[in-house]
Amino acid sequence: MKKDDQLKTELDALLEEYRALKSEIVSNLDSGRQIATLTLTAIGILITASPFIIQSHATIIFLVAPLLFYVLAWSQLRYIYLVLDMGNYLKDVILPNVHRILKETQTNNKHDISFILGWELPGKGPSRLRPTKLLRLLFLPIAGANYGIPLLAAIMSVITFLLLNFESISTVEFILIVVEAVALVYSAFWGLQAERQR
Repeated sequence: MKKDDQLKTELDALLEEYRALKSEIVSNLDSGRQIATLTLTAIGILITASPFIIQSHATIIFLVAPLLFYVLAWSQLRYIYLVLDMGNYLKDVILPNVHRILKETQTNNKHDISFILGWELPGKGPSRLRPTKLLRLLFLPIAGANYGIPLLAAIMSVITFLLLNFESISTVEFILIVVEAVALVYSAFWGLQAERQR
């Protein structure tokens, strides 16, 4: 097999893998959107049920609900990390090999090929596209909204419980509050790690 034919075959295989990974990324992003919709539905149900929960003196539901919100946040985070891992593979394996093949097939090395598949290059995440650190910080709630919404809902649910029951917290309720504080720190840590990788 001629070298040009071999390079073309290799390039075709890389581009097919690129398309497959991009399709998988889109699929994971769609799944993340479904989790966001489920989160908003759960928030709506909790808000709608709040008067009944308060009248029934079943305010412990405000401590149980955050457990669901943390599970939703972790599911969302799972999709984020899958997309990040696939993006890293595209950036570290596919992109350099496509550029290498294109350089090898050029008769004139004066053509700039760096823009080809350039979206896969580092620093293209939504926060990093903002020009200053202040704008990046201000954009963080928007960039992490799908992941942050369930965390915010969990925090608000616990705050609601504390406002209603601050003077009489049982041992079980105290344990739930501690578990949720640990879950919040854990979730925030992994969420910030994911945002740094974008």
